[in-house]
Amino acid sequence: MKPIAYIGIDIQFARLSDEDRRRGLTFLYLYDLPYADLRAYAGLIITNLVEEQFLLEHKAMLEQYLKQGGVIFSLTETSLPWLVGVSNWKRSPIPLKDREIVIKDPAHPLFAGIDAYDINYRKGVRGFFSRGYFEKIPLHAEILVTDQSGAVIIYVDHDSTNGTIFAGAGTDIYRVFIDEDNTSSQLSVQMLACIRAEYARNQAKGAQIQ
Repeated sequence: MKPIAYIGIDIQFARLSDEDRRRGLTFLYLYDLPYADLRAYAGLIITNLVEEQFLLEHKAMLEQYLKQGGVIFSLTETSLPWLVGVSNWKRSPIPLKDREIVIKDPAHPLFAGIDAYDINYRKGVRGFFSRGYFEKIPLHAEILVTDQSGAVIIYVDHDSTNGTIFAGAGTDIYRVFIDEDNTSSQLSVQMLACIRAEYARNQAKGAQIQ
């Protein structure tokens, strides 16, 4: 089984645990990206702990990976066009204490069985899921999460490339809820499962391999 790369700058928050590794994650230091063979990975999780200018300089690598049917799950507060179709992150004008996270399709494998309350509140406090949104999204993208105003927080794009792009507006759904004692702790497991399912689907449909 191919690993999933967790990409970031190697500071404490980005390091992986033994449990992460058992789940098939491997850490890929951002600045090692130009030397990596991305075909070795079933997916790339790009954290918010990255240098976007560096990603922009190596945009062609990411596009080639997607052309080969790869899966990228971006958790970044984007401000540069390094990932196909992903627009700039905008901070929500709704105060964190009032902002409600809305799961648009509770049956989607990423959020199946997740109680919306558990991602809205962490130890009784709101604001951990995301502080922003995307001003625009690709025309055929599937919206997965919004706030109560309809602003898009997470979407999935199957159409812009041969691969799959999950884009989250600065939301580390892998890390933030991983140790919670409620349904939100399943987000990390289901995120990895979704990445693997998308990768398998893309390869099965005959994505161009080079």
